[in-house]
Amino acid sequence: MVLPVPVVFHPDEIPESLCDRLSAANGFSSMKLFMSMTGIDARGLERGESQSIARLSHWSGDDPTLLARYRVTTMLRRLDWQLGAAIFNKGVRRGNRFRYCPMCVVNDMETGRCRHVSRPYVRVGWLTRAVRNCTRHRCPLVEKPTTARTGDSFCRFVAANLGEIEHQAAATVADFPVALDSYVEDRISGILQEQYLDRFEAHVAIDLCTHLGRFVKRHPPALSLLPPDLRSAPSREIGFFLARQGELKIRSTVAWIIERERPKGRARFLFGSLGRWLRNNSHEPEFAEVLELFQDIAERNLPYGPGEMCFVPVRRRYLHSVKSASIEYGLFADRTLTLVKQAGLIEDDTSSHARIYFDAEKAHDILVAASRTITSQEAKRELGATERVMSRILQAGLLRRVEARDGIRNYSRIRREDLDDFRTHLFANVAISEDLSSLSTIVTVCQKAFCDVEDVLSAVMSGRISGVAAKPNHGHRLDSLRFDLDEAIAYFSSIRATLSDIASNNVMSQRDASVYMHVKATTIPYLIDKGLLETGVINNPFNNRRQTVVTVASIDAFRTEHIPVSEVASFYETHPIVILDLFAKIGVHPIYDNCGNVSRFFRRSDIIDAPIVIPRFKKR
Repeated sequence: MVLPVPVVFHPDEIPESLCDRLSAANGFSSMKLFMSMTGIDARGLERGESQSIARLSHWSGDDPTLLARYRVTTMLRRLDWQLGAAIFNKGVRRGNRFRYCPMCVVNDMETGRCRHVSRPYVRVGWLTRAVRNCTRHRCPLVEKPTTARTGDSFCRFVAANLGEIEHQAAATVADFPVALDSYVEDRISGILQEQYLDRFEAHVAIDLCTHLGRFVKRHPPALSLLPPDLRSAPSREIGFFLARQGELKIRSTVAWIIERERPKGRARFLFGSLGRWLRNNSHEPEFAEVLELFQDIAERNLPYGPGEMCFVPVRRRYLHSVKSASIEYGLFADRTLTLVKQAGLIEDDTSSHARIYFDAEKAHDILVAASRTITSQEAKRELGATERVMSRILQAGLLRRVEARDGIRNYSRIRREDLDDFRTHLFANVAISEDLSSLSTIVTVCQKAFCDVEDVLSAVMSGRISGVAAKPNHGHRLDSLRFDLDEAIAYFSSIRATLSDIASNNVMSQRDASVYMHVKATTIPYLIDKGLLETGVINNPFNNRRQTVVTVASIDAFRTEHIPVSEVASFYETHPIVILDLFAKIGVHPIYDNCGNVSRFFRRSDIIDAPIVIPRFKKR
């Protein structure tokens, strides 16, 4: 039986609102009294239970199917709740509050066709805080707590506060973006129009839009990716604009931000609230797809390694930073940077090591090969050699190096297998003996035979010197080798005698040139590097190496114009430092200075008849 004073049921109205309006229109003092007298259970009506819906339909005359359309069901797991066709989390329940659009209420009061008190009705979108704005008037919804006087009757609340509501409507600014609000209302009504977002539960889609928008707004340059009229919009509207375009748009936007930011250190904090939201829900099945999407984006665009925690543990490394690679492969960061730059894997090398990213797969073989090498310092210790001896071995090419010295480090890189091959080849021609008392060390051989260590080692490896022995526990160290001194002297004397036959008497070795000029052995390479001596290259058949030699003509020409500081000091019977100080006082300086352990020269024209007096001290 329909009540005497019926009311019009609206398509977007909830059943509790219809029940409230019926009670007000028919003169009941409260909705609670009306429901008790008609046998309608309030909780049952909210949940859309058939008995309560049937009784409301009986008294209102409306279709029970339409009345039950917007039922509210609470789910036990996590207290999520369903409103119509959409599932929301508990955080967007309205609680004991009225939510309404003032302009909608005023319009109801002005255009309604039933009794004045029963005209305002509750729209279904007002039940959830997921809808923040009125989609019709594009203005924010107002919230007011329920009171003991009106209870949960919206009609009576409006009647008691109509003046305030009219004032709110007059002051409302109606120009808010409502795209996401409209989407939420569609989801409640079961309308699916967004191909990508509709695959998720409503609360997942809404939170995705909210946190994605916040992520974009945290990085202001990313706002340039949005239409101008949306750049000042709320975060959730920005997120909805991007998310509704699908997975590819989300990927490209997030990747663009990461590329611009190039975060260093704990990169996961780049994601802010988006990251916290994903991690907090990483075990929930309805979040699986969106979690997988952002996990994959992070793994492909940030230098995460397997087992590291992003939103969930990382499964595969796609990128390395210079810093992470140097840690993983046990290399210095500067060296790692040099290797990947030489391989063409990076363009910008000016950022900090933690912000320079490169393809981990392409760099793997390069870095593994580098990590399997040892430094020349380590090889030196294993061979029992000095720094100078190790340097000359490398320069002679007896031991191959995969990376030479550079401005960053003072050592070379050597493959372990190359070092092992060198030691095996060297000691293949060495006899093992306990009694080495009659033999000499390699240092003695070099001193007596006027040769260098690399020449001795080359002769041993080629078998040209046979009288070489070591004790059983030699450890493949150079200082364990012992030589037949007479054999070594005879061999190296024969080599020096044939140098003129190889390249004529117009050249001499760098060592012989230093003896000829009465200077330190390091001086000749220095003069060659400065372009002060002319050189040539010959093929020495005795050690199978190309050898740089100095022309005698250039040596004589240089000596004609220059004189060693030590020779000047000898002439004045004093120390070279005294000579340098005295000539400096009259403005005469060597042709070069700050050259380390290299002999220095004056121009002969500068010191002829120089007015200097050598101080002499009386002996006590």
